[in-house]
Amino acid sequence: MTEAHDAGHEPVNELLAALSKAQAEMENAPMLSENPHFRSKYADLASIRNATIPHLAKHGLSIHQVTKLNGNGMLLATRLGHSSGQWIESFYPIPISDKPHIMGSALTYARRYSWAAICGVAAEEDDDANAANDAAKSTKSLPARKSSAQAKRDGDWPAFLGALADCQSAREVEKLRVEYMTNLFPAWNADWRDAATEAFNKRQADFSQPGALKQTLQDSVEATDEQTAKFEECEEWLEGAKTLNELITRADNPGFRESLKSLTKDQVSQLRAYRNARMEKLGEIEPA
Repeated sequence: MTEAHDAGHEPVNELLAALSKAQAEMENAPMLSENPHFRSKYADLASIRNATIPHLAKHGLSIHQVTKLNGNGMLLATRLGHSSGQWIESFYPIPISDKPHIMGSALTYARRYSWAAICGVAAEEDDDANAANDAAKSTKSLPARKSSAQAKRDGDWPAFLGALADCQSAREVEKLRVEYMTNLFPAWNADWRDAATEAFNKRQADFSQPGALKQTLQDSVEATDEQTAKFEECEEWLEGAKTLNELITRADNPGFRESLKSLTKDQVSQLRAYRNARMEKLGEIEPA
């Protein structure tokens, strides 16, 4: 959700003029990273920054991202400012967790999406948009354009509430939001759009509550089949050591260390704990 300077809707004409010039020079961020869970490519935060900052700065624009707490959890505020003092701002809900690495992943995820969105650059493959369309169509296939009266007769609102209730993650909520804003919002009256926006925000906040972390965070911490197989190989490699010195040698092996880079942080922690336990056990029986 993006809002102007304040409730008074102060002018942002100079900002928009500068942003238009910057966008004409920007190219989409290189998608050099891959999400193994969804088999999709994306631009990481550094790529998005490198693709936008030079052009923004050239035209007196800057981006600031800070977090703040609200009644539902934490929000990432992304502000696009102009040297004139004009600015626009967006907010993105962040799931709360007592695990720092999960919070860090969620924050990075939010920063990427918010930064790319406020600049108007693409940072994900179109597969995400296709998946959003599939998710919405699976609930009910609706025409892209219709009158408000026709939307009411077709039961658009109950279908919307049902689709929103079926979402199992903040990621799915955001995909559904994109689908509705693109295909259905233009045909809805203002009251429906406002109520839907409020419902989207409330549903997304549901996934910001402790204990409700689902697919949004699992993207970064859940192991794929390939990672699980690699983890088992590493575990067998350590298990094959018969003496303390051999275990140390295997743990310091360049190939073993390289394999760790492809595993989740949780898997790496498990392997280190297993290695330490074996070192302690082998140290007790190591011949003098």
